[in-house]
Amino acid sequence: MDSSSAAQELFNCIPDLRLMGMAELVIVHAISVEQLQGRRLDAYRDAFTRRMEDKIKALEQIGIAVKLLLPFGNPAEEIALTAEEEDVDLIFIGSIGENIIREFLLGSTVTEVIRRSSRPILIEKYITLGERTRLIPIFLQKWSTVLLPTDFSREAESVYSKFSAVADKIHRIIFLHVIDKAQGGKELSRQEEKALHGLQDWQEKFRRNGGNVDIKVSAGIPSQRINEIAETEGVTLIAMPTRGVGLVKLFMGRTADAVVRRSSAPVLLFKID
Repeated sequence: MDSSSAAQELFNCIPDLRLMGMAELVIVHAISVEQLQGRRLDAYRDAFTRRMEDKIKALEQIGIAVKLLLPFGNPAEEIALTAEEEDVDLIFIGSIGENIIREFLLGSTVTEVIRRSSRPILIEKYITLGERTRLIPIFLQKWSTVLLPTDFSREAESVYSKFSAVADKIHRIIFLHVIDKAQGGKELSRQEEKALHGLQDWQEKFRRNGGNVDIKVSAGIPSQRINEIAETEGVTLIAMPTRGVGLVKLFMGRTADAVVRRSSAPVLLFKID
């Protein structure tokens, strides 16, 4: 997190993370030369630590172990490095970045973290409220309606397996397969039938674990249909895989990249090598 009010709003999502089993929180504020603005590094660290004291105490009182780290260097590099050193299960980060006008685009730091890190990344989205432009997370209950797109690849099945284990903690799950719009006619019909059969198999597995699952097959441009269905269904989280470390090797080509950049819902990316 940085020192902005938007970053502070991320603490409102702690209950969601606890619901999924979070026991430890590592707060990372990477300090760049630009942020210091001539101040001494130790003085800056002391001031930020004092600012976080009340929040840390409140989290510890509800049973969450908290560690505050204040490395000096490039934020994206330090976040990715810390994630490895602390062996975290998830990186949780806001998507506004430096320019709040570009409300549904990624900030440069977030983009770099996605590119550099091999850890799962949950990218929060914000809305502005009021005349003074207050930024708050779009959804505070991430596990209300989760959209799981799939192309039936090994990577997508890996994500399905992760969610199958916690299916009973999610109010509603939507399985989605998007057939590229270039396909048509009888071929499209056969693909729809095959996709439905595959989704029904997963639906049965999730139901055995207490999951409430709907299935959808659609045709069109995958990233567009994923975001459109997320909007119409009131989705509170989109979860999908990426391949390797880097935005170039993404699930369904550049689909994940387009979904992350244009989605109005938070997006959870799993790195699959």
